[in-house]
Amino acid sequence: MPTVLDNQKAISLHDTKDMLGAVEGFPEFMRSQLLVPPPIGKSSRRSVFRNIVFMGMGGSASAGDLILDWLDKKLSVPAIVHRDPALPRFVGSDSLFVTLSYSGETRETLTAFREASKRGSNLVAIGTGGKLQKLSEELGTPFLGVRPAPAPRAALGQMVVAAAITLHSYGIIQDPRSEIELATQELGRLGNGIQRRIPFSENPAKRLAVSLKGHLPVIYAFRRMASVARRFKNQLAENSKMVAKYGLLPEAGHNEVEAWFNQRFPLAPIFVRDDSESEFERIMLESFRSTITKASRVTPAQVRLKAGTRLGGLLLPVLYLDFVSVYLAFLKGLDPTDTPWIRLYRRY
Repeated sequence: MPTVLDNQKAISLHDTKDMLGAVEGFPEFMRSQLLVPPPIGKSSRRSVFRNIVFMGMGGSASAGDLILDWLDKKLSVPAIVHRDPALPRFVGSDSLFVTLSYSGETRETLTAFREASKRGSNLVAIGTGGKLQKLSEELGTPFLGVRPAPAPRAALGQMVVAAAITLHSYGIIQDPRSEIELATQELGRLGNGIQRRIPFSENPAKRLAVSLKGHLPVIYAFRRMASVARRFKNQLAENSKMVAKYGLLPEAGHNEVEAWFNQRFPLAPIFVRDDSESEFERIMLESFRSTITKASRVTPAQVRLKAGTRLGGLLLPVLYLDFVSVYLAFLKGLDPTDTPWIRLYRRY
């Protein structure tokens, strides 16, 4: 099985649109987005917002998740990621409504964008074009373009950078460019150690992919890493064509822990951790891990990567697990880019 992942010809047969190349190019895609001018000039009038809403679906919404986990302590007003065409009642003229749609064609996002416009919200749109760009031009609202990728989920880096630059252009956060540059350097070093040319025997991402084949991955993290856990669950669905789930600690210790005993289907627990755990969190996580190991007789995997920045602390495991999801697709003999059932769903 591991030899498949070390066979470049076999990979090419499955990877017709070069999803693995997009994952390997993640840092450069991010860095290139820094060259795109912000949607409003620095001399523009700064507004005072009472809330910020990131509207998106699927891979585009993941950018909003990452932004909030990255900048939650730097935002002075409440902010949410919204994934529904029906808007909360509080969205109005004092809201900054950041619309995230890679394709610019997502029905739910366009519906929400139109509704936010009717309510007089301050609109900003981010994507590659499509109907969203056309609507933005008609309404005279800022639109920030992102560099195309093989699929929306492969453009996470660009979308995160674009959203951060947008917040800075409105005076909401300080200039994020230096932290983004540092994160891309960290991502580059990580990618060099797990890319396709690194053999299975030396490549931990390939080995994790092999251990997950034929199992139901169950991902656990603390809330501040929820964006990473959710992203991996979604990547396993779209790239690897696998059902997976994620849960958050400490809540999972008060309910899910009971479900690990005597399960009849193979589970694969994975802990996504960072370097900022308190002693209380460490003890609680170890207790949870020990308990589910005794209940299931399955040893959990762990993803814990050292980073020098908060953004890097989120994106390093994202990149690592993106590699895992694509390698899993190859192990199953599948094309990670193709999503025929999503296309069928969108026809209705």
